[in-house]
Amino acid sequence: MEDARLETHPDLMDPEWRERAEREARHGAKKDLKRRRKQRPRRRFRMTRRVVVGLFVIGTVALLGAAAVVMHQMRGSSGPGPQPPKAAPVLTGVDLDRPFDCTPAANWREGTAGITVPPGQAVGGFSAQEVDAAYRKVTEAIAAARLGSRALRDHDGSELLALLAPNERTRLEPKLTSAATIDRSQYLILIGTNRLLPVSPRMTGSLTTKAGENGELTIHASYTTAYAFEARPGEARSPEDIVPFLREEQDYVIRKAPPFAKADAGLSFGEGRGYRSRMACDAIKTGILAPQYADKDSTVAGTPPVDETSTYDPTKPLPSRDTCR
Repeated sequence: MEDARLETHPDLMDPEWRERAEREARHGAKKDLKRRRKQRPRRRFRMTRRVVVGLFVIGTVALLGAAAVVMHQMRGSSGPGPQPPKAAPVLTGVDLDRPFDCTPAANWREGTAGITVPPGQAVGGFSAQEVDAAYRKVTEAIAAARLGSRALRDHDGSELLALLAPNERTRLEPKLTSAATIDRSQYLILIGTNRLLPVSPRMTGSLTTKAGENGELTIHASYTTAYAFEARPGEARSPEDIVPFLREEQDYVIRKAPPFAKADAGLSFGEGRGYRSRMACDAIKTGILAPQYADKDSTVAGTPPVDETSTYDPTKPLPSRDTCR
């Protein structure tokens, strides 16, 4: 009886046939897989509104994150570095909080701090200590005459009179205690109805010494003072309308006793000249200092100075005449 089982078929028992059959089977399986892949329908990607919004949010977050990293690296890991200074505001018109801006006095110091006082050195019969004391006395006199509230506000010359030698005090007391006059304004600055701003006047200048007669020392003060006045809206168009300038070339004489009499010992006024600019001309003729805007019809002598920086510079020659006739 023949063996009818499949596994004992003569072809299956042949090794070469079996190897060829397996190779053909694998090749056929690969073709069948490729055919099924080609026949499989493809899913198309649809760009929906939700997808667009999601992509936009993801991109924005990524961009902001990258910017934050870059900024952190630029600033340094130790913390934010110093920021650049803000640009100064452009000034137009009149700034009552900074009245000296855009004027020659913008960089001057407040009060007598703007007057340079050299170290005291022996001059003639005066020791270095006596010269220092003379500088202090003259500085006090300038402050009393040009900055003191008694003189400016109350028209009171007592503070200046107290610094003078007895005979000089007697000579000047009638002028310094009288009503405002042009002569009085040579010694004191008097303010009228136009009030000063609550800022210190600015000054620039210097003191120098020279020997006089025996027992006499001359202190020369060369300085300029700028004052800032109040103004209501519409009264002033520029800083020059509220900031008048007073330039002084004044000698002060210090005498000792002996050889001078005790009544002459101390501080006296010597020769002096001055220059006034940017003030109300009608007011200054009565001995009162007022801002330029208060005197709209003032008569100006000639052309105003072109180089005001030099005009108010105490190291330059004093102008020959004031701007008011």
